[in-house]
Amino acid sequence: MSEDEFPTIEIGETYAVSAYMKKSMIEIEQFKNEETGKMLNTEIGWRNGTFIIRVENEDERSILQETVGDDGAEWDFDDYSNIEMDSTFDGCWEDFVFYGNHFTEEEQEALAEEYEEQLESEEWQSRYEFLEERGYDSWGCNWIIQGGTYIEITENKLDPLEE
Repeated sequence: MSEDEFPTIEIGETYAVSAYMKKSMIEIEQFKNEETGKMLNTEIGWRNGTFIIRVENEDERSILQETVGDDGAEWDFDDYSNIEMDSTFDGCWEDFVFYGNHFTEEEQEALAEEYEEQLESEEWQSRYEFLEERGYDSWGCNWIIQGGTYIEITENKLDPLEE
């Protein structure tokens, strides 16, 4: 589908936004252990999902328009002020993402192995629960879509933000 087949983005309109290509929606959550100062992210790749966005200003309109189609720019949840997650489906992968010098290679491998091993128990935990039990707190979650977006005007209208 070419960019011409999508609506022109307008301020004040509400859109349903999904990944143009499957397996291109990524959930990123950052964690920090206050006691040790160590930080890491978790990433979950989703087959797809939908966000509902009401475009509030020219910056949002322009940014969203640039993401449209199969060659669109990377879409970032944090670029929008009036947005709701509608749905995601079929998680495809899930990883720890280590950055900086918070963990040695051995610590990275040990944490990943410990997580994988506990998945085989009857009382397995999600990555969130696993990290929380080890003293990590979530510092927030972000979503990105790589490889362009599929956008439709939606009947599920969001109210304008109050000023």
